[in-house]
Amino acid sequence: MANIILIIIGLAAGLFLQKVKSLPKDSHKVLNNIIINISLPALALLYVPQIVINEKILYPLASMWIVFGFAVVFFIIVSKIFGWDKSTTGALIMTAGLCNSSFMGFPVLLTMFGEEGLKVGVIIDQAGSFTVLATAGVIISSIYSSRDFRAGKIVIDILKYPPFIAFVAGVIMKITGFQHTELTKSILERLGSLIVILALISVGLQLKISIKEVHFKEMFVGLLFKLMIAPALIYLLYYVIAGEKGMSVDVSLIESAMPPMVMGSVMAVSYNLNPRLANLMVGIGIPLSGLTLLFWYLVIR
Repeated sequence: MANIILIIIGLAAGLFLQKVKSLPKDSHKVLNNIIINISLPALALLYVPQIVINEKILYPLASMWIVFGFAVVFFIIVSKIFGWDKSTTGALIMTAGLCNSSFMGFPVLLTMFGEEGLKVGVIIDQAGSFTVLATAGVIISSIYSSRDFRAGKIVIDILKYPPFIAFVAGVIMKITGFQHTELTKSILERLGSLIVILALISVGLQLKISIKEVHFKEMFVGLLFKLMIAPALIYLLYYVIAGEKGMSVDVSLIESAMPPMVMGSVMAVSYNLNPRLANLMVGIGIPLSGLTLLFWYLVIR
């Protein structure tokens, strides 16, 4: 419940700060830079070395990659049909393709499934959503932000992107068996904890709902994919085709039905991928997901 309240407070604070004349118009860029250069790398260094790889994480881990991969294919096709530009396509992939698996996901899982469900949710967040964001998310953002596709430039952009550098460092730490001390763990947790409220305020600062300027068609298709089509795909693959049942697949489905990841929006904005649409996907998607999550919970029950 506290996380839900914090979401409301963070977005409301950003909306309120829009009215503070002493703040520059691009204040959100400062917050985004703090998130991308400090908080997100800190979380990568904290979580990646702790990922435990075994057969139990197969379905939860795969679900986030399936959703993102399907989003790439889906929005490339839809964008060609409707004639949307690269910026719009990239923004939709980065928001509808990434799930709010922790900040929204954890309290929802705790309510629906208890502590056991939360344990699966942690795996999905660390080895799934976060890893997708730090790798495939960076690649897609780089590709769709470039006017001219130049593989060399995109590779350089990815290699010098702080979250990706931290992710690679985290993998090396995992391979070498590095273990965090209480000191390093505490420092990284505190640096990483900034991400939640700063990201929400950043979205709130940019959330301007003007009927004339809202991309209704794009937002409708994006949220339809995120809240209904993506979880429907996971249901088809896991429950119908694979015939699996149990906590891991139930949690995988509910996590795939979560609203867009706030950090996906922040990354899209940092790459100038249709910032207004990226923020609307989060601002509208979070409250709307209350209804769709209930629907999917009733489906699996």
